[in-house]
Amino acid sequence: MYLRSVAPVARTSSQNLVTENLTHLAPSFLTTRQPVVRFPVTCTTALLTIDLRRTRCVMPAAATDVARARSPLFTVEDASITFPGVKAVDGVSLDLYANEVHALLGANGCGKSTLIKILAGFHQPDDGLRATFDGSEIDLVATEQQRDHPLRFVHQDLGLVNELSATDNIALSLGFLGSGISVDWKAENQRARGLLARFGVHLDPRRPLSDATAVDRTLLAVARALGDLGDAKHVLVLDEPTAALSSTEVERLFEAVRELRDAGSAVLYVSHRMDEIFEIADRVTVMRSGRVISSGPIGAMTPTLLTSLIAGEPTEAEAPAETPSRRPTSSARHTEAALAVRDLRSQSIGGVDFEVRRGEIVGVAGLFGSGREAVGYAAAGALPDASGHWEINGASFDRLAVRDAIDAGLGFVPADRVAEGLIREFTVLENLSLAALSDLGSSVRLSRRVEREQASAWLSSVGVRADAIDVPVATLSGGNQQKIVFGRWLWRRPAVLVLCEPTAGVDIGARHALHELLREQAAAGLAVLITTSDLDDLVEVCDRVLVMRNGIVERELTGAAISTPTILAAMETDSGPIRP
Repeated sequence: MYLRSVAPVARTSSQNLVTENLTHLAPSFLTTRQPVVRFPVTCTTALLTIDLRRTRCVMPAAATDVARARSPLFTVEDASITFPGVKAVDGVSLDLYANEVHALLGANGCGKSTLIKILAGFHQPDDGLRATFDGSEIDLVATEQQRDHPLRFVHQDLGLVNELSATDNIALSLGFLGSGISVDWKAENQRARGLLARFGVHLDPRRPLSDATAVDRTLLAVARALGDLGDAKHVLVLDEPTAALSSTEVERLFEAVRELRDAGSAVLYVSHRMDEIFEIADRVTVMRSGRVISSGPIGAMTPTLLTSLIAGEPTEAEAPAETPSRRPTSSARHTEAALAVRDLRSQSIGGVDFEVRRGEIVGVAGLFGSGREAVGYAAAGALPDASGHWEINGASFDRLAVRDAIDAGLGFVPADRVAEGLIREFTVLENLSLAALSDLGSSVRLSRRVEREQASAWLSSVGVRADAIDVPVATLSGGNQQKIVFGRWLWRRPAVLVLCEPTAGVDIGARHALHELLREQAAAGLAVLITTSDLDDLVEVCDRVLVMRNGIVERELTGAAISTPTILAAMETDSGPIRP
């Protein structure tokens, strides 16, 4: 399906007038042999009734003429790249304008991450690509080598060394100041303070970044990316910048993005969070199967339409009223606790008691610094300074190590799948089977046949194509990588599954699939603990939500009280009764 923007069509009962407008503005649409869309005309915009699986259609976009009246700051035309057996990006063209935030959306595996790598010069594209900046042709392959290149990138993993200071991280990118034989650390620290202050970051640039908040690290990455450009025109590419941020931190980042936009930047913003797109974007482009299928002003879109464009067909996520209940049925819930934790303490946890029953999904909410981030790791034995008492599937522990937790029947999905959950150099098969090696042969010999057979079955169960089994896991989209981490632990058939930020950096289609997977597993008796900054995860799947403030559980929400406004209020206000 391919969509073109068209000018507003005056109110009329004549189908011919609409056809004449479409013939003038989008002749390729009318010359295709695919089914023609019939639509009514109301007000000033053509409204569409479309079958997204089979039909080419025209998207209303009243603001498009305004965009066409000025020249784009950056263009890329006919971007394609072919990997063995697949065309990952197929003839993509994109225009970015100064003073605009342009959102790039698409399901996992649609090609948007590969496109970003083409723009960054990481991938060598197929022949035929042409790129211009401010009217002049540029070489994308030289992006990495040219320090004055106008395209700047902040990737999802930020590319920072948390053990080093802000000063060190900036110098690693921009070069060290000083003579040929010594570094001028005073000048380095002054430069770092100046760049950080530009984005409202007030931290000691000499301290390790591990002491900084997530949003400060993100803003540092932006400051570093733009640090040597001064007032020069540029394009800033932000790839999933809010994946690890709380709602308060997201708004702080957005303030910086708006300032950059208003100062003349063109910002390409990649995200899976629909609410963010409508808050920050001026225009939006949707990719599917390696191609651009829609591009236009955000004002011409609705969440339902964007969801359909991304998924390729109407999804259950478009109609929450028809979505299966997030609560397991009473027959699936058991009274026995599969996980019970008493007096859980760590540097950020001040004494927490909770339990998760078989067949139950319990969420943990809280602002950054509330202790929410540490609870999942402490519950799984992955936080060295944690103390307390644990009961996992009938086994009791006064001190808990990860190995003990696994042996007792607990699976653990960490918050950062790239750094903590996967071995990027391994294939999908090798990553998937890591937790089940003891079941795949003798102590001295691994049965590759059994490993492959069982891995293929689990790939299918979590919704990953079987032909991906031998590819490096690093080549998969974020959503498919997360499914591999899920599948690894489900392979062991655990009694308890602990998940931290389970849908971070995951598109709406994969998010829906992961939610369904959790519901199915809970209905089968799995006890699930979720700690997340994404309130949608909590609202969609949880039976109970524990809200943390200042290291302790301040509220427990159940039933109709599990809603976004109620959770937000509980996170941000003092104790008091919460009413549905």
